[in-house]
Amino acid sequence: MKTSILLAAVAASALMTGAAEAATIFSQNFNDGLGANESLGGKFSMGGGTVGHQAGAYTNNEYSFYQVRLDLTKATDALLAFDYDIVSEWGYDAFNVAFSTTGVFGPGAMLTPAATDQFYNLSGRAATLMGGKGFSGDQSGRAVYDLSALAGQVVDIRFQFASDYAAYQRGVQFDNLLVTGTMPSAVPEPATWAMMITGFGLAGTAIRSRRRRLAFG
Repeated sequence: MKTSILLAAVAASALMTGAAEAATIFSQNFNDGLGANESLGGKFSMGGGTVGHQAGAYTNNEYSFYQVRLDLTKATDALLAFDYDIVSEWGYDAFNVAFSTTGVFGPGAMLTPAATDQFYNLSGRAATLMGGKGFSGDQSGRAVYDLSALAGQVVDIRFQFASDYAAYQRGVQFDNLLVTGTMPSAVPEPATWAMMITGFGLAGTAIRSRRRRLAFG
């Protein structure tokens, strides 16, 4: 009996803590199509398990994007990570990542990745459309962005690419998107609440019974 009471009390106490936990907020490997919260624009399309430029070189004076809406209203922090592979005219044709909480994007909405060693200054049309920096030239890797400043909001994230009048090479592809963050623990189900109440009741009964034994022992 003592063991049962103890276990019930411990379980009830643990469930009441409401601790936050790490969680996957969004993931996409582009193998099974886009969800309702995702969209493509310009020359970007899906193929071969990636999204971006799929056939041949990108075009002159292009602006293309992949966009996803993230619900970060319950998150206290968030990280975005993805694989990229770009071959473009260095400094003039590039991609970067932007955000919007209003549905309107502009050069001032550019996000800065955690590691900036491959994040170059841009010139010309790309800089005008997307902001002053981006991933350009011939490179690949995994980029990580801290989205914690956007926690508590619904936000649109846009992977955007721009070129000037002298396009060549094959462009850019993205894969293996992952957004993680700290989220509150789930609210206990009714059956769990019942177990908690029972646990506290049994614990209280045990304490009162012990007090009576001490008083008359």
